[in-house]
Amino acid sequence: MENPWGIVIAVAAFLIQFITFGICLSFGIYVIELQNEFDTGLSIISSVGSIHIGFQLGLGPFASFLMRKMSYRKVCLLGAVMSSVGLSVLPFTPNIPYLIAFFGVITGIGYCLLYLPSHTMSGLWFDKNRGLVTGIVTSGSSLGGVVFPHLIEFLIDVFGWRGSFYILAAVNLQTLLLSGLLRESPIQRSWKRIRKKNIDNVNDLTDSTKTIYTIAEIGGDINYQNGASNHNSSGIDVSKKITKQRKKPPEEKSRAMKLMTNLPYVLYIINNLLWNFGASVHLLLGPDYFTKVGLNVTQAASLLSILQGTTTIGCVIGGILGNLRSINRCLLFIVTNFVSGFCLLAFTVPLFHTMEAFAFINSLFGLSFGICLGLLVILVSDFVGSELIGEGMGYLTLTSGVGNFIGPPLGGYLVQTTGSYNMAFYLAGAATLLIGLVLMVVPISDCVRRSKTYVITINEKGK
Repeated sequence: MENPWGIVIAVAAFLIQFITFGICLSFGIYVIELQNEFDTGLSIISSVGSIHIGFQLGLGPFASFLMRKMSYRKVCLLGAVMSSVGLSVLPFTPNIPYLIAFFGVITGIGYCLLYLPSHTMSGLWFDKNRGLVTGIVTSGSSLGGVVFPHLIEFLIDVFGWRGSFYILAAVNLQTLLLSGLLRESPIQRSWKRIRKKNIDNVNDLTDSTKTIYTIAEIGGDINYQNGASNHNSSGIDVSKKITKQRKKPPEEKSRAMKLMTNLPYVLYIINNLLWNFGASVHLLLGPDYFTKVGLNVTQAASLLSILQGTTTIGCVIGGILGNLRSINRCLLFIVTNFVSGFCLLAFTVPLFHTMEAFAFINSLFGLSFGICLGLLVILVSDFVGSELIGEGMGYLTLTSGVGNFIGPPLGGYLVQTTGSYNMAFYLAGAATLLIGLVLMVVPISDCVRRSKTYVITINEKGK
């Protein structure tokens, strides 16, 4: 059995995602209320949610930087404080820019600092069952998406949309307690010992070669006897040259360069950008779209809960399948990309504009979306290795944030200019399908490489 404390870390990470993504993914309910409160276009109002998700996911490299400079626990605690402050001042909102500043930026940054360290740490505590654990932890985000839409709808009915933020801020304060439970995994401690040992070895090596470098540069014989003059045979004072800065050994290729020259990983993060672009259009504009085609707000909230409920199931399925060595995880991810893309296109078909049809499409989209989420961390580990998983997740969340930042405002603009949601969903579906085709390069190249290895092996046996 793996370290029991890893279960505590996994539960804490699960609950952090339950709260942060539950609030984040339910902002579509507020879009309906804010249109009634402020005389502002849909693209501007939807940008509040997209900016929030953009910062929550897009500041991954910044969070990774902090994770290298301080403990993961401290980064999460900082995020808990920032997000709680951002939510607690929202009841006093006078205008949309205020919402963008405190919910979009401050709370978004706080959620980024909560999400990335806790999610990454949950994967580092497990080796044998990493895929299953990260899939279950990721399901916390979608489970939050099941609970919070109805919770927020209830809070708005009772306290109004402003008063609802007081309750959400109080709920969010629990992330302080959850962050305090995080501690370093055994593999992180072993990395620290290895790095310290390597640094000590390099220092010993450079100290021993310092004099050799200096003599080679100066030339001549130097008298090292105590009290002797620091002059060489030519009478040149070399006391300052002796202390010349020692030459540095060749530096390792930077961690960022290792990631950016990894073709499968680069294609994967590009895929993640457009995949999040398509998904964010549905998540933030979907509730308003459902009300425009004849459903009421309660039905729209129910569809959002159905989406997140099936996403929860998908995350667990993705984690289980990702743990099976007999399954090509990258190919599974691509197949679910295609399913998500076709579902986005199906929302525009008038035949499906019923509660039952929308429920079925949302279920299928949520299932495929969840499988993708359940595979995220394990695929990063497959592409870049365990030691670079923190930086790999950082750049992955950056592209996720960019996709979420662009999707809803662009979708809202298309709705305003065309007077219809169709173009927004066409673009979202086409982008998701296209990037699935691009990522096919990875399993195809892997098959080619394996076939070449097989041919070489057969030829060697023949000889």
